[in-house]
Amino acid sequence: MSELPSFTAISETVKTYIEGMCQNDPAKLREAMHENSCCIGHFDGGLEWDNREAFIKGVADAVETPDPSPWFEIKSISVTGDVATIHVEDIWLGMHFDDHLTLLYKEGRWAIVSKVFYLRPDR
Repeated sequence: MSELPSFTAISETVKTYIEGMCQNDPAKLREAMHENSCCIGHFDGGLEWDNREAFIKGVADAVETPDPSPWFEIKSISVTGDVATIHVEDIWLGMHFDDHLTLLYKEGRWAIVSKVFYLRPDR
């Protein structure tokens, strides 16, 4: 395998995902997330296990006012060959999440293949 892009390229994929989610931008979400990706976690009293298109629909249904400057912080990035795992904290619709993303490098780009999230309880 040739040399993989830097942490900057991975961070840009994460930024595209966050902006897509917080700004209700399906094109950005499709750019950042692999077509077979999934999003898993407990939300609103139940377990969500959505494919990419169901996740994008859920975002569209929930986001009435796009956030032009979403807050997020990448807590860690780990890369092994063509696989990266990222822990990112973000605020979506006023809720504080910890997202654990798995990315795969394929065809010259990093793409999210899975997202497992934790919604922090209100303080």
